[in-house]
Amino acid sequence: MSYEIPERSPLDEAAQDQRYADFLAYFSADCDRLHAYIYSLLPHHADADDVFQRCSLLLWKKFDTFDQQRDFLSWACGVAFYEVKNFLRTAQRDRLQFSETLLDLLAEQRSDDLSQVPDHLAALRLCVKKLTEHQQQLVWKAYGGATTVADLAAATGRSAQTLYNQLATIRRKLAQCVQMRLTAAGEDA
Repeated sequence: MSYEIPERSPLDEAAQDQRYADFLAYFSADCDRLHAYIYSLLPHHADADDVFQRCSLLLWKKFDTFDQQRDFLSWACGVAFYEVKNFLRTAQRDRLQFSETLLDLLAEQRSDDLSQVPDHLAALRLCVKKLTEHQQQLVWKAYGGATTVADLAAATGRSAQTLYNQLATIRRKLAQCVQMRLTAAGEDA
């Protein structure tokens, strides 16, 4: 028994290509904020990454239902919220679980904060560039990958407490820099 694969017309392919381009434009503009939203609802970074991946696929599958007159990020956060709830419901391996009430509260508060994220991220990026090369590498290794501070300390031959102290100093410096940039931007507006 053989099956014939129906041929797609050039119009179907063009429509599909346009749909894909539209999705990528929306998704790439908001993927960092969507990931931050998911991360704010889950206690473990690895879990947030897993849910973000599942959510990304789900958003693509459901993109036909997205009303392009609405805000993509709000729609995506709504989808992500239910993915997080589903994950928490099925992830019985963790002892630490957010209650449904707390999750609702965090989601609501985080949605309100999302409008400020682009300004904060832009300021943070500029402030990170002001750090020394050594400080930038330390930040990247500590926060940008799957390495723990303890593993990083072992690899560099320094104590974990020394690295924690250096990171705390860098975080304070970055927080002050970001605050100054945001304050200056607010005065210019």
